[in-house]
Amino acid sequence: MTERYSNLDLDIIKKQICKTVPVKEAQDFIMSEEVSFNPLVIRKNASETAEALKLLQENNTVSFDGIFNVDEILEKADKNIILNGIELKDLLVFHNHCERIKKQFEKYPEDLSIRDYSDSIEIRKDIFNRVERCVDNNGEIKEDASDELSRLYRELNNCEKDLYNRAHSFIDKHGDSLQELSVYLRNDRITFLIKNSDKNKYSGYTYGTSSSGLASYVEPASFIDMNNRKLSLKQEIDDEIERILRELSYLVSSVSEAYVHNFESLLKLCVIFAKAIYGYRNNGIVANLSENKYFDFHDLCHPLIDTNKVVSNSYRLFEPYQGIVISGSNTGGKTVSLKAIGLSILLTYLGIPIIASAAEVPFYRNIYVDIDDNQSIQDSLSTFSAHISNINRILNVADERCMILIDELISGTDPKEAQAISLAIMDRIREIGSTFIITTHFDDIKNYSYKDDKILLSSVGFNMDTLTPTYHYYEDSVGSSNAIEIASRYFDDQSIIERARYYLDLSHSEEEELLDKLSKEIEENVIAKEKLKEAEKQLQELKTEYSNKLDEFEKEKDKLKEKYLHELNEFIDETKEKALEKLDSITEKKDEKVIDEISQLKTVKQKKEVREHVFEPGDNVRIKDNEQVGVITSISKDKATVDIRGLTVKVDIKDLSLMPKIKKQETKIVTKSYKRVPSEVNLVGERVEDGLVIMEEYLDKANAAHMSQVKVIHGIGTGTLRTALRQRLKKLSYVRSFRDGDFYDGGSAVTIVEFKDGTERKA
Repeated sequence: MTERYSNLDLDIIKKQICKTVPVKEAQDFIMSEEVSFNPLVIRKNASETAEALKLLQENNTVSFDGIFNVDEILEKADKNIILNGIELKDLLVFHNHCERIKKQFEKYPEDLSIRDYSDSIEIRKDIFNRVERCVDNNGEIKEDASDELSRLYRELNNCEKDLYNRAHSFIDKHGDSLQELSVYLRNDRITFLIKNSDKNKYSGYTYGTSSSGLASYVEPASFIDMNNRKLSLKQEIDDEIERILRELSYLVSSVSEAYVHNFESLLKLCVIFAKAIYGYRNNGIVANLSENKYFDFHDLCHPLIDTNKVVSNSYRLFEPYQGIVISGSNTGGKTVSLKAIGLSILLTYLGIPIIASAAEVPFYRNIYVDIDDNQSIQDSLSTFSAHISNINRILNVADERCMILIDELISGTDPKEAQAISLAIMDRIREIGSTFIITTHFDDIKNYSYKDDKILLSSVGFNMDTLTPTYHYYEDSVGSSNAIEIASRYFDDQSIIERARYYLDLSHSEEEELLDKLSKEIEENVIAKEKLKEAEKQLQELKTEYSNKLDEFEKEKDKLKEKYLHELNEFIDETKEKALEKLDSITEKKDEKVIDEISQLKTVKQKKEVREHVFEPGDNVRIKDNEQVGVITSISKDKATVDIRGLTVKVDIKDLSLMPKIKKQETKIVTKSYKRVPSEVNLVGERVEDGLVIMEEYLDKANAAHMSQVKVIHGIGTGTLRTALRQRLKKLSYVRSFRDGDFYDGGSAVTIVEFKDGTERKA
């Protein structure tokens, strides 16, 4: 039962995972799933989650929204119970989900083990195409579900038209006899509200009187046959609908077993992806599994501590050690370290990612836990008795392939006796050969561990300057409880603390004093190392800040340069225009000498302009009509051939404007992909023209690498870049579709681009 791991907070993690699960049965499975210690099951769980996590990291998503359990409906069909339209519609919706997910998984590599679940999904289009032809989205049988039903509905429609035409004719002719000029339905038969004084004129049947009692609802004899015909047609329609429902129910019953299995496959996939999504959102990993009995966690975080406050630590057990004893101050992180290791092993066995940079986990035959206060009022057990009772059970069943986790070995009784019992328990654990992690305050246990070369003595940090824990874990070290130092923060009367230190000195043996001295020296070294690390971190941050500012300066310099060149060109053009206007005004004076000089100046100017604006192959240009940007490949007279991202067009030279050479910028790729071509390209901060060039270069490579889809990150901003990119995507022949990103992709700040497959490209 998972309850025995409640002190490791396993169920809390499961509840967090369930928040992303849209299928109730999948939530129930996750919450009830037992930890298996079978290596085959553990490997299967880890492998499946790792595959799903990799798909998510490569921007492949699978939606299980709308999946629901259809077992109850299929069971009715198996019992030859006629299904109604709503039930058939629900089965059709479920079938469509099965088909959608199966098709999506067919795009993924065939060697994925999780494809076994999707491949096992059976799709019976023949049956559900028939259901779809007969049942509409509201669960009603369509009027054209069969030829007979179509005929009956046509006859009914004609019959009702005739009835209402005759009814209106009756009202026109016999209006004086009617209390109201309206048609009324009684028992689905057409009647009229006729004055009691005239009702016998029309024979037929009476269906009650009006509220005033002055008139009656009468079905005239002339309407009886047509009313009968209408009701008869409705009955025939009901019979035909029942026949269709019976036929569809029989068809569904023939595939009920297959679709029950389909739900089981979808349920398993939903659970696997729920675990993977948890890992993806928490930047987690799936630990490697090891055949030896040693674990190794790098930068491990407890998953339930605020990410802004959690301290990552590296924990390992290696040759020749059998176990770890963690010492250190109160509230210093001993229990957190113990729980983080134990919980991470359990999560790995369940196929749930852990928050670490790397990890290796062995196969244990079982994990036994004694954490927190197990006092039981019902069993009349004290805290001490509860711990002893639990540890006794553990020692009776544990062996050399088990892991034992004990927080504060023996508490709640006389310290001297508690230490003696603790040492005896540690002797027994050592004899059994179980791997263990134990936290303690007791000096005798620290001394015992310090002398035993099979025990890795470690500690959690404490800052003596601030008298606060650091929560860092250190191997080959011993930690003090620092109870007196911590207490000094709370007592107003510091003489109490001084007296406590006096009594502590009296009780200390020489060996304990040496141990305390060693502990303090280690803590001082740890603090010095932490300060050095902090200084290195600050230096790196300064380097990064300097590099970023340098990049910003270079970008700003390029922008200013381009701006000033543009303004300078405008000024020159404006000055030339003014000069020409001035020269033109001078020519009006008809001075032939001046005119000749002006003519020569104009000729020189035109030649200069020609020289200044002669286009050559290799020039970057913009086509004025459509603002497309390309490169001139050749020039013939007044025509230029321009290459626009692989598309060659001929354009009049006068319709071109010269573009500055685009400075090649390093494409900013944000990716977790395992493929040679990245799965994302970051265009945030790029100008529209540069962004288009960068995007198309990247898409060409991704398409050539036969990627199914990629992510283009453009941000939100003013939306100009996003609009330009999407207009360009519409014109790329190898792009099938594009859309906003999903929730965890980045939403409208990104565009997901899906490529055409080989068949579509040929077409």
